[in-house]
Amino acid sequence: MLKNVAKILENKKISRFKELFKSYVDSDLYILTVMAAAVLNWKFHVMIIIFAVGLPLALLIFIFDINRIRFIPLILGVIISLQLEYIPGYVLPATISSVIVFPILVYDLYRKKVVYNNKIFVGMVFLLLAMIFSVVNAPNFTTPFLGILMMFFYTFLFLYFYNKGIENSLLEENRQYLARSFNYMVLAILCEVLLFMFEINAFSDLGKFFMDKHIMLGWAMTNYIAMILLMIIPLSFYLYSKNQEKFYLLIFVLIELILLLLMLSRGAYLAILIVIVPFIVKFGHDVKDKVLFTKISLLAVIIILVITLSVFIPQGIVKSYFAALDHRGLSLSGRQILYQVGIQVFKRYPLFGGGVYTSEYYISLVAGSVYYHNYLIQTLATIGLVGLVAFLYYLYQILRASTKKGDYNTYVLFIVLNMMLHGLFDTTFYNPLVMVLFSLILPLLSNNNHHIAVNA
Repeated sequence: MLKNVAKILENKKISRFKELFKSYVDSDLYILTVMAAAVLNWKFHVMIIIFAVGLPLALLIFIFDINRIRFIPLILGVIISLQLEYIPGYVLPATISSVIVFPILVYDLYRKKVVYNNKIFVGMVFLLLAMIFSVVNAPNFTTPFLGILMMFFYTFLFLYFYNKGIENSLLEENRQYLARSFNYMVLAILCEVLLFMFEINAFSDLGKFFMDKHIMLGWAMTNYIAMILLMIIPLSFYLYSKNQEKFYLLIFVLIELILLLLMLSRGAYLAILIVIVPFIVKFGHDVKDKVLFTKISLLAVIIILVITLSVFIPQGIVKSYFAALDHRGLSLSGRQILYQVGIQVFKRYPLFGGGVYTSEYYISLVAGSVYYHNYLIQTLATIGLVGLVAFLYYLYQILRASTKKGDYNTYVLFIVLNMMLHGLFDTTFYNPLVMVLFSLILPLLSNNNHHIAVNA
């Protein structure tokens, strides 16, 4: 059967179509198409749009044996296409997609020799084992089972892209393609935020909108979007540093920074304040024509100041924004009760924790939250001391890999630092959005095993 398929693919017309399709998925147009489908899917609260667009594209990428990094826009598109309050409408398409796609990915991974020799992957396996052990103390088995499945998915995703991202010996191209995909993902998020603001008539009273911190996209809320932006912004700077003749890439950076301001996330702002000096030093070193870049930056600042002075200040938008920041202040009120609950659960189950992803169950007894809003307390309370050892090993291997020589590694290091700092006030690690993005970003770090995978 495989020989017959190979003969069909050798047909001249099929070969011509393959070349055209490859050019398409290598282009920005492909990423834009996927993101447009995701926004429409999100807007109309359906699953069929992203399903109808994404599944054929994924199958063609597999059939024509195209660089598997081209799957990444599809994964990002699926994430931002979901309005989770409409879960029943997603069950059938999601089930069909999983039944078709996952076996293909498993086959695709194991049809060649698989490289397991990656310390981050080992750390993820240790975390997975710690989560399995934590089930012994769980108040129910449903949530922990889902948590274990999610961790298995992150681990498989990492292993898949670690093998596929480096076997093409196109590591730098893959990194830049990843960053480009994230840039267009942010454009799609911006569209969703603006559509959401129109839907709730936020522009009629921006002061109240800022004060309520009212961005709820279904697949993410305000703090989660801030986390995503903290992961994407360093890669956007990295992409520009590698393509400094493409000044339009700075527009993506500007959009991401504006969106981050709109999120009013204190944890995100603190993370930026702490890492901004070394980040500026690194990026400044990478800029080749510093005079030209300075001129462009000054022009952008002037345009922003003109808009601010002529529109935002007269309309009271700036005043409302700072009033909202002042209203929130620097207090940890609302967090303390979550920390106390987490510590009490850890004291009760110190070795294996109270059960992976059981935080919502325990918190629901006194408050309304999904996480403990601190990844260290989240670790101790859910998977205990065994889990803490596994998590610290996982984190150590990430830091070890991201501190190795290489521009991509350095910019990823800033992502990790952002998550570590922001995660002291919001659970970053263990958040599905963060873990999925890490499973796409971390496989492309430089390490000593790349030559093994390429030659395997």
